[in-house]
Amino acid sequence: MPHIDPLSISSVAGLTCAVMAMVLWGVRRSLPMAMPGVLPWCLAPLLCTASSIFFGLEGLLPPFLVMLAGNALLMSGMGLFYVGSQRFWQRPCSWHSWATAGVALLVAMSYFWQIQPDFRARTLLFAGGMAICAFAHARLLHRHGKGFSCRLMVIVLVLLCMVMVLRASTTFWFDEPGSTRLMRAPMQQIYAAGFHLSALLLSIGALLMVSERVRYEFEHQASHDSLTGALTRRTLFQAGEKEWSRWKRYARPFSVLLLDIDRFKDINDQWGHPIGDRVLQDCTALIASRLRNGDVLGRYGGEEFVVVLRETGSAAAWTAAERIRQALERQASADIPAYTASIGVATVTDADVDFSALLKRADTGLYQAKASGRNRSVALMIENTNA
Repeated sequence: MPHIDPLSISSVAGLTCAVMAMVLWGVRRSLPMAMPGVLPWCLAPLLCTASSIFFGLEGLLPPFLVMLAGNALLMSGMGLFYVGSQRFWQRPCSWHSWATAGVALLVAMSYFWQIQPDFRARTLLFAGGMAICAFAHARLLHRHGKGFSCRLMVIVLVLLCMVMVLRASTTFWFDEPGSTRLMRAPMQQIYAAGFHLSALLLSIGALLMVSERVRYEFEHQASHDSLTGALTRRTLFQAGEKEWSRWKRYARPFSVLLLDIDRFKDINDQWGHPIGDRVLQDCTALIASRLRNGDVLGRYGGEEFVVVLRETGSAAAWTAAERIRQALERQASADIPAYTASIGVATVTDADVDFSALLKRADTGLYQAKASGRNRSVALMIENTNA
């Protein structure tokens, strides 16, 4: 890269970062829901662009001001990428401590400019600090992020960290105390290109992360009941048909619970529909807390809920139904009235022709539970001809 100087790299990268900042800002304004972390991501490439502008004023402004402002803006931009990720993934935001460390770093760099001029020491401080920031950012995304966009950002941050460590560890071998950042040494060109290109790629990663989150939110709204958060009837049946296919293919049993809140109409009439809605939400939360990972909870309609218990036989299904029923019976809250539920239980057999037939048996069990006095579980047994 002998024909490309670091200033040209910085200028081109700054222009592309400005474009990405405008794209992110436009996306933020058009988002259908509030999304934390997007504002810092919008500001981060803008600060990187401002840094490129300051570095481009080399020779027009005092060199010390260019060094101090340019590096401060670049550090702030990379720091805001990190802060945005912390907020986006709802992790504790530690910007105060990072800001303090950044100020201390700038003070130390100023010392090696004004008191004891040494380009190598400044490079070591800046590259080392940015390596730590990139590593912390990559560690956050690796632990808490998910999806292609997170993997892309982790790769970019790890590569950036490696470039920073390489630059910091080699500066005392390749540079002189009086060297400048505009020198055309290969190591300096790799350093400048890696740093500014990473800002662009991080902007792209942030944009992809926002897109993935929007898609997830729409998919979640389409598949989950807006009031209770349980699966919608359509998604519930899809899950049930999936378990039915597993049963037919691998003969792994599963069971269905059909639950109905007792005298729910009386609750609405006496306490009002807002309280009735809270009863539905409380019921959903209590049921979900008694289920295993892999079990499915859906709202069948009104005050009826369906639970699909994976790889669960009749005895275990009955135990699960009673555990849920007793939890609802014992629930006590000053905000909502006491309520109970009746539950129909059915376990798949070869006599069931499809998932709907199994659900129909659970419905018959629920009807018998209601007719027998409510607040009880009834399992409708049927002989399995494969037994």
